[in-house]
Amino acid sequence: MTVRVRFAPSPTGHLHIGSVRTALFNFLYARHHGGAFVLRIEDTDTNRNIEGAELAFLDGFHWLGIQWDEGIDVGGPYAPYRCMERLELYREHVQKLLDNGRAYPCFCTDEELAAQREAAEREGRVPQYSGRCRALSEEERQAKMDAGIPYSIRFRVPENQEIVVDDLIRGQVTFNSSDIGDYVIVKSNGIPTYNFQVAVDDAAMKITHVIRAEEHLSNTPRQILVFQAFGYEIPTFAHLPIVLDHNRKKLSKRDPSVLPIQTYEELGYVPHAIINFLALLGWSPEGEQELFDIDALCSQFDLGRVSKAGAVFDVDKLNWMANQYFKALAPAEATAMVRRQLERVGQTLPDGVSGDWLEQVVSLYQEQMVCAADFIELSKGFFDKRVAYDEEALELLEQPGSKEVVAAYLALAKAADEWTAEASRARFKQIQKEQGVKGRALFMPVRAALTGQVHGPDLQKTIALLPRSWVLERLASALERRS
Repeated sequence: MTVRVRFAPSPTGHLHIGSVRTALFNFLYARHHGGAFVLRIEDTDTNRNIEGAELAFLDGFHWLGIQWDEGIDVGGPYAPYRCMERLELYREHVQKLLDNGRAYPCFCTDEELAAQREAAEREGRVPQYSGRCRALSEEERQAKMDAGIPYSIRFRVPENQEIVVDDLIRGQVTFNSSDIGDYVIVKSNGIPTYNFQVAVDDAAMKITHVIRAEEHLSNTPRQILVFQAFGYEIPTFAHLPIVLDHNRKKLSKRDPSVLPIQTYEELGYVPHAIINFLALLGWSPEGEQELFDIDALCSQFDLGRVSKAGAVFDVDKLNWMANQYFKALAPAEATAMVRRQLERVGQTLPDGVSGDWLEQVVSLYQEQMVCAADFIELSKGFFDKRVAYDEEALELLEQPGSKEVVAAYLALAKAADEWTAEASRARFKQIQKEQGVKGRALFMPVRAALTGQVHGPDLQKTIALLPRSWVLERLASALERRS
């Protein structure tokens, strides 16, 4: 059997991190088993579809490097891959169910159905359809249709049938059909509902494994009933653990700590950092290794090591992993990503800097960056003549001897013939010899005067990369400050 899996999002919002995790697990499972990964767009909820969402999905997955074998943009043997383009297939299947009595038209209004639900809740029963239209005669049904009364189509659920889901992650899960009730498979506007459409499409596209979020487990018996009604082979199901926030509650799509994929891209994260992090969100490889390239993930991934327990979205862990990948970038690649961030915020380079200036400045901060956008705040001292002093820097500049060191460095800098890190180092050695200061007392006052902080990247490189006129102005300004 050739493994065939699918990811089938609805274009009703942004590409959420949980959806990407589901798509990734399908992708990895298909690649691990040499199978096919299908992208199908389930756009039948026409009232909630958002213009542009489909294209955003494609862009997001392309950025992450997740590629499908069949789908809306690449085609395939089971096209079309948009559900609204498959309506005729659904109509044919509905007609078969109507013809053999497995489905029937329901003329109940929304108000009547709401009253049924309220009555069930008052009586402590699980709300389900009363079956009111199930017993209508053919004559009664035809009369209502002739009168133009709107109707939906309901699936006739067999009574007291045990439905067993053999889940690859959760084991056997048993449902009883009597707890389901006859459910709508086609709305009054003629568009199929999810539980009917998804089963018809999975069968038509020969999907062998349905790997999806835990929240869909309760839908599974309804879909199995559709497979059984047509005599279709039932795919193997695997329901992934829920994604939790730091409070171990279900992760909300509006959680401010979890960004849409498009935002991670805009901020300049390394895409594979997202992939690596999400792969470990519910799946555990053998051993202690945490960083994997895509080939290693495809090689090792299988559903047998996916946990039933909820997986916590640890933002700190994501940022740690993102930092590991960002600092491993080639300098030119990191610089290209940073340049896009500068363009995004409208920041230009200082006048007169060399062609490799930006790459040298990036190298000062790359080790500590989570994403390219971090550079904007970290490097602001290289793009603005003004200096904002923090409290620690102000205190240090008022300590005895600090301004004497700053004044000595300023005098040497004014007379300098060479503006390099090596020349700066020589100036400090001269001050050390003349004033007898060393270590923190030698370097910290100049750093505080130049950057407004007492900590930062390599001081000699920082001085060499700052425009000389800025250095002279900042040192002079620091000497003029009054406590």
